[in-house]
Amino acid sequence: MSFRLQNSKCESIVSIIFLLNFLGHVFSQCSGSSQSLTASQTIQYFTSAGYNNGAGTYSSNLDCIWIIDSGASNYKVILYLKNYDVACSGDSINIYDGNSVSGTSLKSNICGTGSSDKIVTSSSQFMTLRFTTDAVNQSVGFETAYFSAADLSGSACTADLTLTPSSTPQYVTSPSFPSLYDVSSNCRWILTVSAGRVQVEIIYSDIETSTNCAFDSLEIYDGDYVCENTKLAAICSRYPNGVTGSYVSNGTSFLLKFKSDGSVSYTGFLIKYTQVEDVVSSDPVTSSEDRLMLGIGIGCACGATGAFLIVFIVTLFKSKCRSPKIVSPRVKTVEPMNGGPHTMRTPSVNGSMDSTDSITHSRNGFIRRPISTSRRSSMVDGKSNGFLP
Repeated sequence: MSFRLQNSKCESIVSIIFLLNFLGHVFSQCSGSSQSLTASQTIQYFTSAGYNNGAGTYSSNLDCIWIIDSGASNYKVILYLKNYDVACSGDSINIYDGNSVSGTSLKSNICGTGSSDKIVTSSSQFMTLRFTTDAVNQSVGFETAYFSAADLSGSACTADLTLTPSSTPQYVTSPSFPSLYDVSSNCRWILTVSAGRVQVEIIYSDIETSTNCAFDSLEIYDGDYVCENTKLAAICSRYPNGVTGSYVSNGTSFLLKFKSDGSVSYTGFLIKYTQVEDVVSSDPVTSSEDRLMLGIGIGCACGATGAFLIVFIVTLFKSKCRSPKIVSPRVKTVEPMNGGPHTMRTPSVNGSMDSTDSITHSRNGFIRRPISTSRRSSMVDGKSNGFLP
């Protein structure tokens, strides 16, 4: 009996401590004090008190303030109101540029319900969000996503830019990020390592949506030149529905290509890239020489006919069940740059490089190339949408 009473007291004390911590957090944040948050290049989230994944209710008479720090003077804060349900009778969300509510208003008196197109960017290192409620008509609240951002596009929109990944994460962005990307952009980044492979992770993408990505797009190629055979993705969708995910190269290089047309633009993309170790196969029989030696060994014991039959079956099985490394794939379509300082070389049939062919791009994204009597690879429509097999 004594044990039960002591156990019950312990549970009560734990519950009281938890409640006091929660109330203390709400009190300090929503009664004149502010909560400081430090952004990074990884997307983080915070919500109004009591949000409970959209199933809760905020309290009355709140005055809550969050101050978000990008972490560096040359980085900005980008914030997205992922979901909000705020009563318009006297409750509102206000977002300010800087580290106080006296800064320039970026978004004012947000209320009602919504879940899209509420991306806000600071002009400098800090951003402040204030949430106030009155004594009546409480609702669900809000959830926001935020991260720090800077223009890390480099010179890729004036000439091909080669970057060297390492084990330490590095980042690349669309031009002018996190502001709206430049119209009529044509940018290329070549990520290459001397050993191992390259991994890229799309952290954020907010690119104009269009059929077959005809207007604006981010394309990822496995290799160091534009080739239809090695295109892994063509991305053109708005945040928060933008494509995210990771890719690992088959060889030692990735090529990122970003293009935009002459009209609508959005905030663009943020990509993390690193060097990763090459995958070592656990299969002891990987080369044709190994298979030949295996055949000779079996032939000595079982006869030549049986040996060649076994080698044929092993080779067929491995070709069906194992993806080959894509280092220098067969070229179907190679797309040079359309004028400007970029010069992309076009492999010919005999392996030499040629950059003399003229290429034009139509508004709908098709690639036009004059008919040539030489035995070079022919150009076809290079458009693609989404992930390719």
